[in-house]
Amino acid sequence: MSFRSRLLLFFAIIVVIPMTAVALVLFSLAGESETGKADARIATGLRVTLGLYGEAQRGAGEELAVITRDRVLRRALVRGRTTQLAKRSRQLAQRDPVIASIAFTSPGGARRLLTGSKDTIAPAVTASRSSGGRRLGVLALSVTEAQPLARQVKRLTGLEVRLFRGERLVASTLREARAVAGRASGAQDDVKVRGRFQEVRDLSGSTLRMGVFQRSSELEGAVAKTRRLLAGVLLAFFLLALLSSVMVVRALQGQIAQFLDAARALGAGDFGRRVPTEGRDEFAALGSEFNNMSEQLARNLEEVERKRRELEETIRRVGEAFAAGLDRAGLVELAVRTAVDACSAQGGRARPREPLLMPGATVGSLDDDLTAALEAAEAQTVSSGGDDAVKRPSPRDPEAPVERRPVRVSLGRTHAMALGMGARGGDGVPSGGLGVISIARSGNAFTDSELDLFAYLVGQVAISLENASLHETIQRQAVTDELTGLFNVRHFQETLETEIERGRRFTTEVGLVMLDLDNFKSVNDTHGHQQGDLVLREVAKVLRDYSRDIDEPARYGGEEMAVVLPQTDIEGAALLAERMRAAVESLVVERLDGKGALPITASFGVASLPEAAADRESLIAAADAALYAAKRAGKNRVERARPAPASASGIL
Repeated sequence: MSFRSRLLLFFAIIVVIPMTAVALVLFSLAGESETGKADARIATGLRVTLGLYGEAQRGAGEELAVITRDRVLRRALVRGRTTQLAKRSRQLAQRDPVIASIAFTSPGGARRLLTGSKDTIAPAVTASRSSGGRRLGVLALSVTEAQPLARQVKRLTGLEVRLFRGERLVASTLREARAVAGRASGAQDDVKVRGRFQEVRDLSGSTLRMGVFQRSSELEGAVAKTRRLLAGVLLAFFLLALLSSVMVVRALQGQIAQFLDAARALGAGDFGRRVPTEGRDEFAALGSEFNNMSEQLARNLEEVERKRRELEETIRRVGEAFAAGLDRAGLVELAVRTAVDACSAQGGRARPREPLLMPGATVGSLDDDLTAALEAAEAQTVSSGGDDAVKRPSPRDPEAPVERRPVRVSLGRTHAMALGMGARGGDGVPSGGLGVISIARSGNAFTDSELDLFAYLVGQVAISLENASLHETIQRQAVTDELTGLFNVRHFQETLETEIERGRRFTTEVGLVMLDLDNFKSVNDTHGHQQGDLVLREVAKVLRDYSRDIDEPARYGGEEMAVVLPQTDIEGAALLAERMRAAVESLVVERLDGKGALPITASFGVASLPEAAADRESLIAAADAALYAAKRAGKNRVERARPAPASASGIL
């Protein structure tokens, strides 16, 4: 069996057969899952129907209690005057539009509808007796008609509803062709449904059967949709597995071809590596041929290989030192110098594209010829759009990139190498976003081994620069509030203490603004914490926009923020706070549910040292007291702290 045949068989065993079994199981589970969801939905709909029925019956009871207190109605009941009873019932129904029907049942069991619709449900019933204890009859009142109740249930649940009184259909949200009361499925001529019935016995003695249904076509559609989704996912997985298998087969066949070419090249004097010889397949044959030729040359290459390993180990140790360093300028200069020494170059340089992230450096003596070669190599890295690698074609596919290497340029007897430096990509090669490192020499061209060492050094420098950037990022994050981007309370305390000490040395004032969002708890409680976070970010942006370069806005805690104002007295702090207050009030913060915008206001308290305080703690306390004075005074305002006693303020 050939190598390709074995791979295809393996693919069929581990992918096709299991996927077929999984598809059958998932399709079955999809139907059961959707059926269970439909049953749960129907049960919920039935509970909703019963709940609405109970509410309607309670409402009828309240209305019945009102009309039974009517003297005229009571007199008609006592005297047994049915005509007068019907007339008074109609008058009461016209006066109270909530009443849907009033019915009277005589002691003999004869029932008469006094007023309203006969298709009402959920009645409240009362038995009337004379003062002597004689039974006068039963009065029933309803405030709910069957059809509106059915429509309300459908509006709330999305399910179809049918209501039966005995064998008669009194309400339905389906377009009925015919209705059979005893059919539990609720089937009819033109629509197939599935559902459940619940019987309720009125206090008047009649039985109401309530049925809640879902159209079978909806259930079938949901099952079909789920199965289509599962089929799509399985098909995508199958295609992905098939594509991966094709790629693996091609890659392995290409590897075989590369091994054969490498063996022939070794026989011609191009030395390389040994390969394993396990098994009896093509790989073993190639490895055996490759290793036999390598052994013939091992003794002659032993000394050369030893020196090369020593040099590589030295360079790698230097590279690891690069990766641990955080001094950008010294790091780049050391990288260029090491590359020049390791590759026997006459000079080199680092040309930054992002000077803040990668400083420039020049090492060695660069004459005009060397400079021209460096510029030619660097120009190729720029023209490639940051992809500074050249492509070494595969013997089987000349267009496929197999290996990425630095740019090499030769101008006569002058040779140069250049490689961009930046964030490392998925293949581990720098992409050239930060700048370019290049070296040059006259005489012999750079070898592949020197090219590899040069690429390794540049890669290690890129890692080290990334470490430096990461270190700076961590330092910044340590003093920054993640949500608002303002300084955190720890940095606020340190900054305020520093500014107070500076104020004491140079006899300047220090202002402090404390603000608290008005009614912020209601924003979180009503609209959710995500809406509250958005409000905090927008207010923080106002603080940054209205602060000077020397000011320090910070998040003090929760919805409370603060701004440290160096060289600012209380009047200046109050003016700035008023501008910030007006800006906060004019904010338009859209609601996340898309229903308009939220009104945002904040209360401000300002204080200054030494006018209102003697030290950091008292300055914060003074500003905080002014803030809560603003809250007590009606919110959305700025309040100044009271001046401190003369003994406490004379600190400057």
